[in-house]
Amino acid sequence: MHVRKIFQTKEGLLLFTQKNGLFTFNENQIKPFVTEVDHLLKQNQISAGIELSDGYFGIGTRQSGLIVIDSDGHLVQHIDKQMGLQNEYVTNFKIDKEGNLWVTLKGGISLIQISSPLSKIIDGTNSETKIYCSQIYQNKLYIGTDNGLFWLNWEAYKSGKRENVTFQHVSGMSENVWNLGVFGNSLLAFEKNGIFEINGNSAKSLAQIDGAWQGILIPNRSDLLVVGGYTGLYLLKKVNGSWVFQHRIKGFEESSRIMETDKQGNIWIAHGYKGIYKLKFNSTFDSVTDIQFYNDKNGFPSSLFLNTFKVDNQILFGTTKGVYRQDVSSKKMIPDPVFKKYLGLENHIRLLKPDNQDNIWYVSGENTGKMSKQKNGSFKIEELPFRKLRYIYVPGFENIQTTNSGDVFFGTQEGLIHYSAIKNKKYETKYKAVISEVKCIFPKDSLLFSSRYDVLPNKTGSVNDKFSTVLSYANNALHFSFASLCFDDADATKYEYWLEGFEPTWSDYSLQTEKEYTNLPENEYVFHVRAKNMYDVVSEEAVFKFEVLPPWYRTFWAYLFYFALYSIVIYLIVRYQKFVAERQRLQLIENQERELLRSRAELNEQKLTLEQENMAIVRENLQTTINLKNAKVASNTVNLIHLNEILLSIKELIAQIDKKNEPNVNFSLLTKINKLIDHELQGDKHWNEFEEIFNQLHDNFMRRLKSSYPELTPRDMRLCAYLRMNFNTKEIAPLLGISVRGVEDTRYRIRKKLQLPSDTNITEFILNF
Repeated sequence: MHVRKIFQTKEGLLLFTQKNGLFTFNENQIKPFVTEVDHLLKQNQISAGIELSDGYFGIGTRQSGLIVIDSDGHLVQHIDKQMGLQNEYVTNFKIDKEGNLWVTLKGGISLIQISSPLSKIIDGTNSETKIYCSQIYQNKLYIGTDNGLFWLNWEAYKSGKRENVTFQHVSGMSENVWNLGVFGNSLLAFEKNGIFEINGNSAKSLAQIDGAWQGILIPNRSDLLVVGGYTGLYLLKKVNGSWVFQHRIKGFEESSRIMETDKQGNIWIAHGYKGIYKLKFNSTFDSVTDIQFYNDKNGFPSSLFLNTFKVDNQILFGTTKGVYRQDVSSKKMIPDPVFKKYLGLENHIRLLKPDNQDNIWYVSGENTGKMSKQKNGSFKIEELPFRKLRYIYVPGFENIQTTNSGDVFFGTQEGLIHYSAIKNKKYETKYKAVISEVKCIFPKDSLLFSSRYDVLPNKTGSVNDKFSTVLSYANNALHFSFASLCFDDADATKYEYWLEGFEPTWSDYSLQTEKEYTNLPENEYVFHVRAKNMYDVVSEEAVFKFEVLPPWYRTFWAYLFYFALYSIVIYLIVRYQKFVAERQRLQLIENQERELLRSRAELNEQKLTLEQENMAIVRENLQTTINLKNAKVASNTVNLIHLNEILLSIKELIAQIDKKNEPNVNFSLLTKINKLIDHELQGDKHWNEFEEIFNQLHDNFMRRLKSSYPELTPRDMRLCAYLRMNFNTKEIAPLLGISVRGVEDTRYRIRKKLQLPSDTNITEFILNF
């Protein structure tokens, strides 16, 4: 007898033999230790053994993988290639501090979470199917999938006799099987093509309808079964121990996937996109007599994604904001106080499933949990064991199947998950985060650090250690890879990191296991990373310390050179600014002098302009005076001409009086008048006034003419004055008191005195003189 392993127990020593099974040694006696798996141990040879927690023993075999038994020899678990081992030849075991079992095999290493209460029931041919429901019936485990209905010998599978135990297809059912239910002694399946009764591995059609979701018994009528279909309700009746299709129930044609009954016999139906229906049937159950409809107008937070459940004979509703119930008095939908306390009002309640052990199983948001009723009536919430179920349910078809034996099954997109409450896993075990690699990625990849001791020495340490990695500025782009030493669903582990010296605080948690930094400035840095596993346990922190040196142009000597250069530049700038200031001062003086000269020139120009304006004003005033005097001379001259014409006319009339013929005329008086007229015509009174004004207006014309031609007589001077005034001969004659002929003779004499040629116009000469 070849002994492979010996363990100390309360009853003595437990011996693992290679080919003969297990034995106990106590009081110098060796006795066989009978187990439920003796046939496996003797057929497949024991190769290794290990004592597990809670008094369990792990037995490694050469051909049948790992077998776990309790201290009484009962089979706890059988893990073979069908369950996920790479092969079934076990060579050794090792348990880590988290209770995980590391198994060395002939062709590799496998990690078995032996302490986990969750295990996947693998189906080698249909492992990727979506599972909508499950049911244990007559020692067989049935699962409804999107590829039909399958069954497995559950007793054989649970006892470890799995050589030929696999899921087998139930013939006649290849479409989506939505629900399974045991009604009386019959197992019914509700499928896309109708309702079927299952017997072993075959199915018998009970009704060919356009899709059946599920069935429920009518309270106090165990012989009547209402089936919810795609487009309404159907009735089955138990006749002679068999279910027989009766008819379609009239009056309701909505999809009826989720149904419950209350104590009064009403049917509650949840429609995922409309709301909740409450139906009442007539006495023959062939039609609906009353329909009441409830949605967000009746108190629900939303009309979408509502579910209905029955817990402790009370109808409850799963909403997007917690669990609701109907208030008895107001008929309004209100939050249920018990579930509000434990599940809150923030998550979508997808499923509530009571079992026969006063537990309530639930799916809230993405979390699956169990509410265990305590002796004082309160509930204990347990969610950590079910974190692995996150995100793997079939959306909208979450299903949990409980059994009298305590086995619980979860239908998911990744197969059927089995839960065993006898496993006690520690979920808050401490673990470490590790930095697996640090690389420079520019100008070329180069490994700075690796957690593998066969690659580079491990240089991580505490934050207070001296910086051990010094990098040139050219290598200021780094790539960090990190991981955690928690192997429980490692893909769900999240990480946060912080590059101290570059980032202000920790990053948000993410599934990212790599981080790159580029263009890091010169500084001393500490890269921190820590993990948070699926149970929200945060790991110990891992750090990597390094320093990036400045580029040559930011070194001490470079700054010293910059300072010297800066000083020289400042000196030159100061000198130049002084030169510019002096030049600007001289230029300012020059500009001021130039401005002074310009101001003086402008002042003189303004003065000249002012004088010119004054001269213009004086000239204008003179011209006005001249114009006034010209007007006065012209007026006086006209008056004089008119007066002389009158005097000449009077003189002519006196000359015409005949002395002989007019004896009564006083000729002596006429002679006096005539002399008076001649005197007036020859008088100088008006002329002197005229001459004074005329000289003022014509620049002393009379004086200049007399000075140039002294031989001119006063009458000649008068005629010249009248000619300068541009008077014609007829106008001049009255002024001189002579005839027109006399004026012509006088003009002739003046021409001679002026010595004018014959072709010269005397008037033009006088005007231009």
